[in-house]
Amino acid sequence: MRVQYRKQWLRWHKGYEKYAVVKFQRMFKELANNIPFNSLNEENYESIIDGAIKESVFYTTYQEVYKHVGFKHGQRTGKQINAQIKAIESKAFSLNDFISLFERELLRYILDRGGSRIRSVRYHYIRFINEIIATGINDGKAIREITTDLQKLIKSRRWYRWQSLRIARTETTAAANFSAVTSSRVSGIEMEKEWISSLDARTRRPPDSQFDHYEMNGVKVPLDKNFDVSNEKLLFPGDPKGSAGNVINCRCTVAQIPKRDKNGKLIRTNRF
Repeated sequence: MRVQYRKQWLRWHKGYEKYAVVKFQRMFKELANNIPFNSLNEENYESIIDGAIKESVFYTTYQEVYKHVGFKHGQRTGKQINAQIKAIESKAFSLNDFISLFERELLRYILDRGGSRIRSVRYHYIRFINEIIATGINDGKAIREITTDLQKLIKSRRWYRWQSLRIARTETTAAANFSAVTSSRVSGIEMEKEWISSLDARTRRPPDSQFDHYEMNGVKVPLDKNFDVSNEKLLFPGDPKGSAGNVINCRCTVAQIPKRDKNGKLIRTNRF
């Protein structure tokens, strides 16, 4: 069952990535086009670039990706939850209830958990540009030569595609797993969540990584509890609260498991 779930998740995740890559490519194109390169000089380039790289552009794109991936994966997870409980009780998952809860919590989630990651992506993008300009100035290049080369770089398809793919892999994992947990909350059933690792050569584990996702495979915790991942608390794989080494490019997921009492009956709970 776990192997089948893993294979299905990796297929879904490729589709989520494909959608997100396009969105983040457009974001980087917009950011590059917003920089007034002709106005830059040695004294003002840092302040002008900081003002041109709007945080709102990042938030808008992240919200679009989380909403699209979240709705799709939440609906899929809801169908899986119903498949597990329909033999005993009537269907518990309601798509309308999920959408209502997901929409209410999405903005709060992005501002709270995702906000730090958005600010980090923006910070590193600005720093990357500033370092290129500073290096060119130190090498004695004219500012026009520096900005011409910089525009060619950050507007090149190869560069922004690589940047977009790196972010998309991380954020689609977080968006999907956030929605999976949300779908469990509207099920009306007490749930556990089970960490499902990708279990291939790319799965992080010692000695290459201080974080061990290989050993996390199959670990179960109550829905509202955190996973303990190498002494770091994560609500789900890809949780933005985790450190970069623990979540960047993570492809793990969570399965939703209905809990049963000692007689094997499902445990009802108050909905959200």
